[in-house]
Amino acid sequence: MAYRTNPFLERMSERTSDQEFVRLFSPKIIERLPEDAFQGAVHIFRSPPGGGKTTLLRAFTPTALKAFWNTRRVQEMNESYQKLVSRQVMHEQDGPQLLGVFLSCASGYADLPPGASINQEGLFRALLDCRIVLRSLRNLAALMSFSTPQQLDEVRLEYGEVGSDLKAIPTELSAGELVRWAEQRERSVYAALDSFGGSSREGMPSHVRFEGVLWLQTVRFIVDNNVVAPRRLLMIDDLHKLRRKQRALLIEELTELRPTIPVWLAERSIAMGEELLSQGAREGRDLREYPLEEMWSSQQRGQFSTFAQNILQRRLDVQNLIPSGAFSQYLRDHFKSDELRKEIELGQQGFKQSVERQRNSPRYSEWLRQAGEYLETSDLDSLRELYVIRTLIARDESKRQLTLELAPLATEELEDRDSSQVQAAAEAFMHEELKIPYYFGIDKLCTLATNNIEELLSLAATLYEGLQAKQIMRKPELLLSPAEQEKLIKDVAKRKREFIPKSHTEGTRAQRLLDAVGAYCRDRTFLPNAPYAPGVTGVRLSQAELAKLRASAKRADDQKAILLRLLSECVAENLLMARDSSASTSRDGGTVFYLNRTLCAHFDLPLQTGGWQDVSADTMIEWMELGPQPNRRRRLEMK
Repeated sequence: MAYRTNPFLERMSERTSDQEFVRLFSPKIIERLPEDAFQGAVHIFRSPPGGGKTTLLRAFTPTALKAFWNTRRVQEMNESYQKLVSRQVMHEQDGPQLLGVFLSCASGYADLPPGASINQEGLFRALLDCRIVLRSLRNLAALMSFSTPQQLDEVRLEYGEVGSDLKAIPTELSAGELVRWAEQRERSVYAALDSFGGSSREGMPSHVRFEGVLWLQTVRFIVDNNVVAPRRLLMIDDLHKLRRKQRALLIEELTELRPTIPVWLAERSIAMGEELLSQGAREGRDLREYPLEEMWSSQQRGQFSTFAQNILQRRLDVQNLIPSGAFSQYLRDHFKSDELRKEIELGQQGFKQSVERQRNSPRYSEWLRQAGEYLETSDLDSLRELYVIRTLIARDESKRQLTLELAPLATEELEDRDSSQVQAAAEAFMHEELKIPYYFGIDKLCTLATNNIEELLSLAATLYEGLQAKQIMRKPELLLSPAEQEKLIKDVAKRKREFIPKSHTEGTRAQRLLDAVGAYCRDRTFLPNAPYAPGVTGVRLSQAELAKLRASAKRADDQKAILLRLLSECVAENLLMARDSSASTSRDGGTVFYLNRTLCAHFDLPLQTGGWQDVSADTMIEWMELGPQPNRRRRLEMK
């Protein structure tokens, strides 16, 4: 197979054959589709690049559905087949029941002349209509396994009541004749485009509405007196390739048509521009929006991890360099008994030095006695408990300065103040101070992907290359240690950060801003008392601060307008994750901008969300223009 060398480098949505596609396709994403996704309405699927939009749409094309049907008895394919049966896309006896019509806006539409005149809008509608008709009939031929185009002449077309309202698409033609009409119509559009000179041209194809959707939902295909492909699904990909006015026109008019078949529109988040930072989505009976990353993050925990591991396993199954199976079996998720002896000794010495000042304090005598027991055991768990005690002492001291509490603390109090967040903070401190590996294991790998398939595959590709090297060198253990995993992952994170200026319109500013956010988060994460355990990985702009940015949005050269565009692009490209923050009695609502999880690895930050700090728009503008700045504490230290 073409991608056996490294199966994680191939992006399967476009170049793989249908047989390879269904073998690699993970049905877990079908589970996450809302129940109403196959109902009549306009459904918009949106994500940063690599979110899985095109892969999802391709799964419902006729050739892919036939491949699912033909491999239904293969054990590893049966799950996909059963998911399609449950969605009534497939019938257990009759096979595919849905005619999926897939179009891309990547070519042709943006070539139409800009503007909002009736002729220009009519050309856009005419081109989309004839392509819907043409692709529908060609897909029907593929679904019916016709060997020649002439067989379409044997397909009879019948129309319901809506058919009488069709003005631009002829309803008296056979399927074969309609194909030839659509081909001629497309040529006419491009002829009109080639001769477009500002003057009206007689005979110019111009439609007053998107009739292709109405035609697709009302036409019945009759073959040998039997109705075939009774269910329909129109899929239009790459909406972000359209001009802004074309995109708005398409979404608005399709929604107003109130289609009785599902119309799936897919686009990158960048198409929304600054709307991406507006709270709330445009939802209604005839328009539904699905940010793909929220399909994984807003539901039951671990859903993306299950999906990701299924993808990784399927990729391993198509190579033959190492034994196939679960990707996790090649990622050691624990340390060997003597692997961290040096680090543990250094950690114990560091703990003794850090609590020397409190050694004679009656208040902490019981806690330090407990620490003495941990010091007698040289293992990682005991070291983690020492870091927990150190953190809780620092917290108590900062609190005691305010309350003047002097009473001794019992060991039970130590247990009461301990928590999973403090334990996680201790691991982050151990990584920061002792360089004990932190980014390793399958769970961390899935978290680092930030709910993005392409990012998952990029990380896995590098880890697979590490396994390849071990195999070629005939290492006795085909397993990546925690240290080896972390080194490879941090290499990917470094490349991601370095590539930012090359891949974004405000790339240099974006890199400076993200570097500053990373530095700020580190300063807040590694305070001695870990007040935001397990750490800070994001910053928040309140609604008032966001309002300042939006007020300047019309002045393109204003720094606030630039920051708003920059934040929108960073969210759209998965460099930042935007999450709404609700108002409370003590603070205004706002939006939290969490760092991409792979970038968290570059900045040596923990991977949990939840820890964030309020900042001002002016501070972010300073970061955007100047990059990381020494904070007040560091400036005093430098003096």
